[in-house]
Amino acid sequence: MDTKASKTKPRLGRGLSSLISVSELPVEVELPTPQPPTTLAAIAESKAAPLPDASPAEIDLAKITPNPHQPRKDFNQQALTELAATIKSTGLIQPIIVRKQGDGYELIAGERRWRAAKLAGLATVPAVVRDIDSFAQAQMALVENIQREDLNPMDRAQAYRTLIGQMGLTQAELASRIGEDRSSVANFLRLLDLAEPVKAMIRDGRLSLGHAKILAGVPDVLEQQRLAELVLSQGLSVRNLERMIQQGPAIAGPPRAPAAGVSPHLQDLEKNLSRQLGMRVQLRAGAKKGKGKLIVHYSSLDQFDGLMQRLGVATE
Repeated sequence: MDTKASKTKPRLGRGLSSLISVSELPVEVELPTPQPPTTLAAIAESKAAPLPDASPAEIDLAKITPNPHQPRKDFNQQALTELAATIKSTGLIQPIIVRKQGDGYELIAGERRWRAAKLAGLATVPAVVRDIDSFAQAQMALVENIQREDLNPMDRAQAYRTLIGQMGLTQAELASRIGEDRSSVANFLRLLDLAEPVKAMIRDGRLSLGHAKILAGVPDVLEQQRLAELVLSQGLSVRNLERMIQQGPAIAGPPRAPAAGVSPHLQDLEKNLSRQLGMRVQLRAGAKKGKGKLIVHYSSLDQFDGLMQRLGVATE
């Protein structure tokens, strides 16, 4: 071995600088391709987060209008009053997000803060202005509200259905994006098929989500309503309601047998109409082909007035 050559030959060190010095060839590095956001939270952050140079601006409250795509239909007035008192004493710390619309602005996110600021008597609020289209605005409003634990179950269910329709997702895909089980998404969507009076009880908080999920498994809408009223009148727990339904007709009440001669097709139509109207519907075929009767049963004047409104019939 030539000791002289070994002395002049550069040795490889263990540091990064020595590795770089042994070769003058350019280093080719394959960078990973940026992936689009796959979760609803990431989508919301990528579209709603302020740009580095997008500082909040003080905007006149009177120039801001609500988000037309807002999925939240009910705002707790007491909670708004409490938030208004906090804003009045400390100011609005977190800015709302808006987009330019004509001569004014339209809310994207932060409607509760906007409403509370109005109650607090503020003239202006800090807001970040974003340049997005109506579709992105709707999507961001859904994302913001769908992550809120106190979102009304019926509004949450409708938000799920809207997201599925707008984004072309399956229930499993939606569940994956929002970090929920597919069964949880399916249970919320089933609430939309409940009788209208039962939906109203859920919206105003008289029925819990647990009660609602059990009632959604009852196919007869009138039975749903009867059981819901029983829960309210007797203060039944979710477990008691479930036990009552499992114990069968002796407890839950006798099932309604279909009228003699009613075809399975008419029975399905009756169920669909009953579900949509929230009232018992009967279909009876006449003696002549193409003729028959449609009977709608209402249990209160409010139900009757609601039916007239849906039919476009003036009752005055």
